[in-house]
Parts: sequence; C-alpha cells; structure tokens
Amino acid sequence: MIHPPLSLGQIALTSPLLLAPMAGITDLPFRRLVASFGAGLVVSEMVPSQEVVEARPMARARAELGFD
Repeated sequence: MIHPPLSLGQIALTSPLLLAPMAGITDLPFRRLVASFGAGLVVSEMVPSQEVVEARPMARARAELGFD
C-alpha cells in the first residue's frame, strides 16, 4: 500500500506511521525495531526534565538516539 508523504512543518516524512512517546516502552531497541518496520518518525520515551537538569545517567539512556 502506498501512502502519501506526511509533512510536519518543513519536515517531510516518508511514511505516515509515527511512534508515540511512551514512558517505559519506547527505549532504543524498541525504536530501532519500529523504524525497521518503516515508521516515518520515532521518538524517545518521555524523560522528566529534573533528571536532565541533574544529569542523571538514566535520563541520557532514555533519550539516546542510536541512529547514524
């Protein structure tokens, strides 16, 4: 099935399939899996801002990109 391209502002996605941010679910391995199935956009799980401000290691791990 062919889907028309989806645009979010000036960003053009190749697929209209998007992965929502879900705490405890959308870790790096899951995002890679979903991307391998053709998702046009994958995002990290929600990271509490306090963890980022305090530079907690888990905050960095949750938001890891992992894509080249």
